[in-house]
This record gives sequence, structure tokens and C-alpha cells, in this order.
Amino acid sequence: MPIPINLDDLLSLPQPPVLIDVRKAPARSSSGRTIPDAERGEPERATEWGLAFRGRRVVVFCVHGHEVSQGVADALTGLGIDAAYLEGGFAAWEAAGNPVVAIGARP
Repeated sequence: MPIPINLDDLLSLPQPPVLIDVRKAPARSSSGRTIPDAERGEPERATEWGLAFRGRRVVVFCVHGHEVSQGVADALTGLGIDAAYLEGGFAAWEAAGNPVVAIGARP
């Protein structure tokens, strides 16, 4: 069973986890925005790219924190990765006024 992490807990971690945007391509493209420094992971290929994150804490997010991110977090946990999903997903992150950047933007 995947573990959720809420916004306040995520933002208060002393060492931030790797954030991975696992929204499906149409949802990601229509938004045009993501969380700063978030990696990209295609949800249907999680068992392939997930291996690169062994030994690191990972938090995945989709649009609302439901099926997509929970399924990816479960798949990553099955690979032995410390993975959680963001409660409320990208929508909650953005609605809370947290920073977002244009997809492809570099600081």
C-alpha cells in the first residue's frame, strides 16, 4: 500500500526528497507547469526509471494524488525504493500557493 505525504510534512523535511512528476502526458502538457526541480517519470515505465532512485527518498505526484501517483509509488516501493505520493497531487500544491515553473524552464 503506497504511503501518502501531505504538503506540510513534505515542506518541513530537513532533507528534501526527489520529486517526480508522473502526470500522464496530456495532463502535464495542458498544465504547462510543474514543481521546481521535479524530475519527470512516465508512469507506465516506473519500474524502468525507478531503479535510478534506489537509496533515495522519492515523492511522486500526479494531478490529484489518486490512481497514477499511488500506482507509481506502489511500483517503486516494490523495487525497494522509499517512495510516497503527494496527497492532493499537483493541484493541491499549486492551490496552496507553492512555487511552480513552466515545464522545461531552468533556474
